[in-house]
Amino acid sequence: MPTRHSAVHDHRTSHDAAKLRVVVTDAIGLQRVLTVLTGRRHGFTRLSAEETGDGRWTIGLDLIAAPGEVDLVAARLHRLPCVLTVDVTLAGRLASTA
Repeated sequence: MPTRHSAVHDHRTSHDAAKLRVVVTDAIGLQRVLTVLTGRRHGFTRLSAEETGDGRWTIGLDLIAAPGEVDLVAARLHRLPCVLTVDVTLAGRLASTA
């Protein structure tokens, strides 16, 4: 008879891998985006930020999230007034065991 503990360890999950490109109005917007993303404990494999010269910043990141969570992250970012654009490219689905 499986116990609650063993059921958790035998559970297979899948994750979406996505590349996000976020353009924000200024350095304060960059900080707000990073605060939102790190506060939710999303799994990142890459994060970069580059000033575009006109005060705006472009943030690039590779995100690993549960299915459907990538859309939720994009929606949260769109709600920030400092965010100008959010581009999402799904890179595929990864299988993992917990």
